[in-house]
Amino acid sequence: MQNISDNYSILRLKLKELSTERSFQYINPKSREEQVEHLYYQMQQIVNVAGIKAVDILTDMGKLLTVMESPCLLIAPGLSPLLASHYNLCLGTIISLAGDKISELQEYIDDLETLKTKGIYMVTELDRGNNVMGLQTQAYFDEELQQFIINTPVAGACKFMPYLSSDHQPKLAVVMARLWLKEKEYGVHPFIVRCRDQNGKLLRGIKVSKLSTVDMYSSEADHSVTSFDNVRVPYHAFLGGDLNEVTTEGHFLTKNTSKRDIFFNSLCRVEWGKLVLVAALMSHYKMAIAVAIEYSKKRKVNGKNTEFKLSDIATHKLDLANAYMALTASIALYEDTKQRCLTVEQTHEELQHEAAVVKAMCVEIARGALNTCMARAGAHGKMIRNRIAQAVILNDHTATAEGDSLPVLMKIAKDLISRNLVPEQLYDIQTISITTQQALLKLLLSQINLLSQQIREKLDTDENQSLAWNNSTHIAKELAWAYGIYKTAITLRSRSNVQRSFCINHILSNAAWFSANQLVTGEEFQKLRECYEEICIDIFDKEATSVAEEFDIVDLVKMTPIGSDDNASKWVELSRF
Repeated sequence: MQNISDNYSILRLKLKELSTERSFQYINPKSREEQVEHLYYQMQQIVNVAGIKAVDILTDMGKLLTVMESPCLLIAPGLSPLLASHYNLCLGTIISLAGDKISELQEYIDDLETLKTKGIYMVTELDRGNNVMGLQTQAYFDEELQQFIINTPVAGACKFMPYLSSDHQPKLAVVMARLWLKEKEYGVHPFIVRCRDQNGKLLRGIKVSKLSTVDMYSSEADHSVTSFDNVRVPYHAFLGGDLNEVTTEGHFLTKNTSKRDIFFNSLCRVEWGKLVLVAALMSHYKMAIAVAIEYSKKRKVNGKNTEFKLSDIATHKLDLANAYMALTASIALYEDTKQRCLTVEQTHEELQHEAAVVKAMCVEIARGALNTCMARAGAHGKMIRNRIAQAVILNDHTATAEGDSLPVLMKIAKDLISRNLVPEQLYDIQTISITTQQALLKLLLSQINLLSQQIREKLDTDENQSLAWNNSTHIAKELAWAYGIYKTAITLRSRSNVQRSFCINHILSNAAWFSANQLVTGEEFQKLRECYEEICIDIFDKEATSVAEEFDIVDLVKMTPIGSDDNASKWVELSRF
């Protein structure tokens, strides 16, 4: 359980002020190299203001989440993974697993705290992606020299996507590798590997691709493909914490009771990593919907003998109300999960489940909504200065970080089945209208229970459990999604209209399933459709149009061309005729 303060208002204010400085506004460097260096300059400025210490990662994660939520990350999607990797994954893993080696590791910790070196985390490999169970990077122990030897045995074991291709940045990595002692393998463990010195020069045995090799469609970060050629690291570079140890004689000792526990001990920061990455999406969600709605309020359309705004048109109202509802739901789920994770003592399994739900659902619920924001702002929605495009990019990048959405949804479904986490049906809706909150939540619960029953029946009737599960993954995906929608809807309990529209949207989107399972009649679908349109129009007129005030970002919206007093004049000013 975190020892936290409820008030980070001063830090939030400082970060918001920083976000308005020129270096955090739109700048178009001449080259990719300049873009990367500017990103690290922005990172340094944020670190200077935040002042996060290693101990904060263990005792006050609310501070790091506040940094990730800040509007400083709006202009550069690359800042999110850099900060998350540096603080949570690299520094967090070292401080969590330092154990009695803390004095030997203090130099690394000091370098990371002061940003004398940037921290990175290497798990993902070319062949296996994020499937750590299949990881191939090796770590052998040299008893004579008391060193570990990190090696990439085959091409598929190359680390994929670490931030290591800049020739100007000092880098320290936590590298996940398979431990070998006396020709026997002892699972996956983290090792500290200094990759680039203080001048940015690669250290011996470390091979890194050029900056241009990893050609993502949009990224300012220095992604790379990295290989280790028998790289030697000191004895204390093995991170086992209080539970795992490699003796000087080359024996592996553990207090963990199973290989599974050893595995999770090594990956101790990954679940928090999901929440950290989602935190970085919050400012983007708020800005995207606020700017899109601002555009609808200002953009005029001429008809025969008349002039009106896009916000007067029903299709715009419905589309943007739907986007507002979805993004508000994602924000509510994140805030609810954050408070619970920061204040309630949780087992690893509970944290893992919370993190999986918040990451998969926030990202995927927001995906369509962000695309709507971009589409409804026309060509202006694609301009980086207007912030919507950056939200679309970061949301998509986040979908594959710390576990792709699809396998994360599969893990949620497995938890529901194996740990009996399917929520009970508590509502009796025989005598109430289908458009009420209670009836809508009841329908979601019914879907969850029916889908879980279908999977259990398949598993119960097939002796080959692995094959049965593989043949049921399409149902498992539906189950995890329905459960995530229900969990998200619960966080909207204080906003009746938004909650109802959120639930109805899901039911209408899955009309074939609800009809086939005789949960909703044709007449009831018509009622739901009419209710949905009525609620959405009401939400747009009474809530969504004030979204910038709701999220306290009026000043930030005004800094965009769309949010300025005169969009056309702003572009003429930028054009410097």
